[in-house]
Amino acid sequence: MLFGFEKNREIIPEIYRSLDKKDLIMTFLIQYNSCVEDEMKIPLIYGKQAKSIQEAFDNFIKDISKAKFGKIKTIFKWNEFQERRLIFQTRNLKKYNLNQILKFYRNGLYFDAQSLFSDYVYDKISRQNPDEMIDQQGNIIVVNKKFAIWALCKKIDIYNLEIENEIQKISTFVEKNNFEKLYIVCPRNENFKHFIEIKHFLYDLNKTMVKLVPYKISNQLIRRNKCQ
Repeated sequence: MLFGFEKNREIIPEIYRSLDKKDLIMTFLIQYNSCVEDEMKIPLIYGKQAKSIQEAFDNFIKDISKAKFGKIKTIFKWNEFQERRLIFQTRNLKKYNLNQILKFYRNGLYFDAQSLFSDYVYDKISRQNPDEMIDQQGNIIVVNKKFAIWALCKKIDIYNLEIENEIQKISTFVEKNNFEKLYIVCPRNENFKHFIEIKHFLYDLNKTMVKLVPYKISNQLIRRNKCQ
């Protein structure tokens, strides 16, 4: 299950195919920005007028190429691949690795959708709760060793809920660590807008509160709840 684009073709996982084009582009860019270094981030403004994910990169490249000479600083560095890296300094962000961004734009860029979502959730929860002890173990995020958040890139339909198999796969891990709570967070969609407390088919986890939570993909930070 991949998410991204290559050579003028978008690669969209089934879970995001119901989104309109603007929401789809922003869903990708927000997750992408949470998983790359600052010099690789694409400001979200470039996705607002784009008609495709790739066009968001195109808009950014066209804009940065118009930067005035006095605002561009070229820095030569050598990495392990012996490539010369050009870092552009503009008023929007302090620096960009334009060489690598151009490679993405020309050759394509896609991620495993599950890994992308999991890393996004970890990044957001870490930024929302800087004083908490947060650990990532694969797709599981553990907070203060007391409760777990499982980032699961799965389309949830509350009218046809199919989550038993996923819970059974994680039940041993949760029981072994004696977590007080388990939040299973999945991308929010039109048929999944409110959390669901799961009480059935959890014989091995009868001491653990389990909630299925719709997770909104957004760059906003909300501190009222560690799972938002």
